[in-house]
Order: sequence, then C-alpha cells, then structure tokens
Amino acid sequence: MTKGIYFGVDLHGHVNPTLGLIRELTERGEQIRYYSGETFRERIEAAGATFVAYREPLGFGTHNAGGIETFLVTADFILNRSGRIVDAVLEEARAWAPDYIVHDAFCYWGKELAQRLGVPGISVFANFAFIDEMAEVDPEFFMEYVLRAGDDPVYAKNKGRTDVYRRLEAKLTKVIAMKYGIHTSQVINDIFCGKEKLNIAPTSREFQLYGQAFDDSYLFAGYAIEPRTEPDDFPFEWLDGRPLVYIALGTIFNDAEQFYKKCLAAFGSGEVQVAMSIGHQVPPERLGELPDYIIVRAHMPQLALLKRASAFVTHGGSNSIHESLCLEIPTVVVPQSFDQFMGAIAVERAGTGIFLRGEDWQPSELAEAVDRVRTEPSYREACARIHRSLEEAGGPTRAADAIIAHAASERGKALQP
Repeated sequence: MTKGIYFGVDLHGHVNPTLGLIRELTERGEQIRYYSGETFRERIEAAGATFVAYREPLGFGTHNAGGIETFLVTADFILNRSGRIVDAVLEEARAWAPDYIVHDAFCYWGKELAQRLGVPGISVFANFAFIDEMAEVDPEFFMEYVLRAGDDPVYAKNKGRTDVYRRLEAKLTKVIAMKYGIHTSQVINDIFCGKEKLNIAPTSREFQLYGQAFDDSYLFAGYAIEPRTEPDDFPFEWLDGRPLVYIALGTIFNDAEQFYKKCLAAFGSGEVQVAMSIGHQVPPERLGELPDYIIVRAHMPQLALLKRASAFVTHGGSNSIHESLCLEIPTVVVPQSFDQFMGAIAVERAGTGIFLRGEDWQPSELAEAVDRVRTEPSYREACARIHRSLEEAGGPTRAADAIIAHAASERGKALQP
C-alpha cells in the first residue's frame, strides 16, 4: 500500500466532507497524514489518518467586500500562508516520502509541495466549485456571483462585453506576478482552486452550476454524510409535533443578531416550531424573551434536527446544503458571503429550495418562503432527485478509487525511460 498527505483547511465545512474519503483510503491500507487544526484531531484520527497540526492556525475568516478587492485580499492571504507552510513542512514531508498529496482547493501549499516533491497532486473542493471556464459559459453570472464584482468600476463600465472578466483577471494576474513571481493565465484555477491533473468535487454534475464547463480532470464524486459526534444536550422532548424549522448560519458567519431577530419575527405566529443555532457571538438574552415553541442554543445537533425538520433556513455553505439534500430537506438559503451565493443559486436552479435575495428581506418574506418549501411537494421531489444523483456519483469509494489509480498511473509514467 502507499502513503499520502492531506492538507486541509481547519474549518468544519472543509473537514467534514473529507472524512468519508479519508476513512475509505485508510480502510484500504493507505497511510494518510492529515494536516489540520487541533480542534479536528479526534474526528480525523477516528477516520483512520495520522493527525498533524499546523504550527499555527490558518486563520481563514471573512472579508466584507466583493469583486477584485476580495480576490486580491484572498490571494494575498493564500500565497502568504503557502510560503510559510511550505517552509515549515517541506523537510518533514520529504522525509516521510509520500506517494501523493491530496489538498483542499484553497491549500495552494499542497499543490506547491506536490511539485517540490515530484509526486502527484490531487485537489478537493470542500466548497462549491468555481473555475475560470465558467466565465466563458456565463460571464455575467461569474462576475456577479463568483467575483461578486457588480460594483467594480471596470465591470460597471464594461458590463455586457464578453471580455470584461478577462480584463479584471488580467488586473489580478499582474498584481500576483509582480508580488509573488507566479505567472498564470488562469488565476482562479491555479491559485484559488489549486487545479491538478485530478480534481475531486464532492457533489454531482447534475447539481453543479455550469457542469458543462468542467473538463475530464474533474471527478464529480457525489456526497455521503459521514457520521459524527454532535452536541447531545438538545431537549428533543420539547419538540411538540408542529412542523420543525431548523435555522443555522454555520460556524463562521453567525455574528448576526439582526438576522436572528428577523427570523423570530417571521415565525411569531406559532404555526411552526423553530430550532435556531446561533453560535457564541450573540448572547441569547439579546434576542429577548422567547416563546416555548422557539428553541435557541449556541450549537445544535444538525444531522439529528435535519432528520426531523420540514425546512432548513441556511447560509448556504456547501456542507449544509449537501447534508440537507442527502436527508431530502428543502432549504431557504440566505447567503452571507462568497461561494454561498453559488450554493443559493444551485438550490434555486435545482428546485430544492428558495434563494432569499438581498439584505433587506422582510420577516414576512422568510415566512412565506419557508411555508412554500415545506408544503409544496415539488421541493421535496427535487431534493429526492438530487439525492439520487449524489448517491449514483459513487461517493468516497469512487473518489478513493480515482486517487489510488491516478497516483499509480503517475508513478508509472515517472518510471518510464
């Protein structure tokens, strides 16, 4: 059997989708060293990998902007982190002598280390996949929802022209080349997606936006929920039989007091029961006195609640969207940042839920959207259809097959005279 390294992002939404793949690889006898944050040691080790902590937290967070500014800030962050991590782990990685390196699409250092060590690299999208070629299929979508450059002056001046994306990309390329000496004609693919000869997207081509833009180097492996330990203090005995609406904004974008208050106003009639996860940034007392049919906790057992829910109000993170699809629960998506807007549009186009647009939505609009997705059969029917496509894509088994075969093929090429 062979050895591999996985370089991950130390966030729940990036770790959880990889655990099934890691378990599949290790159960076949593959030796995997998984780099992540200390918070994830237990679940990574439970999947069979050897956990290795980054020497300092990666620090992925949020940047409240859009367009070229956000991508410059993010590129600067990724490339700075990459240089430091490569310097820190190159010799220990070389000493361990992996046969291949798998890395999160955002972990450019994984791509660079694979090149330095002369071993195959494989990129994994834990987020909603976006690539340069999508701009060729639908430039306006790419500018508005991937770059989120609707207010960028260059875009505003040239909107409607087919080359506007390339103009902005050239601007970004020039800055990266001057600062880091990295010359590439596809900044999105090479820097933000760490494109390799094999790239794995844990979704189905049917659910992927503009799936036709992805060439054969992209494997759509589907999605399977990996069992995990969740908070066990939720008062399930409080659930009273009314339709349950589960609300959560994930682990990063939950400093959202006004969002939570609008949700409470939306469901003030008591027609449905509400379980709302708010994280630790907003003290529950700031939400006022709550009726007994609304349950608020810092963290909740998401999988257990989704199994009981009639609708899910979510920020639209890839992990949350795919878990709801696997459990066939329709969603109302209120995106907060970046790829969540792509998640919202994917949900809307697949018919599995509703994209609630804008920041000034009213409680009545949320209530109406939730009522529609939980009562109109078409939404659950669409969820069932996409769930089937996720299962038929093959899941961790197919992804592991592809990684092992790709690594063997690349080794064979390297041995040829």
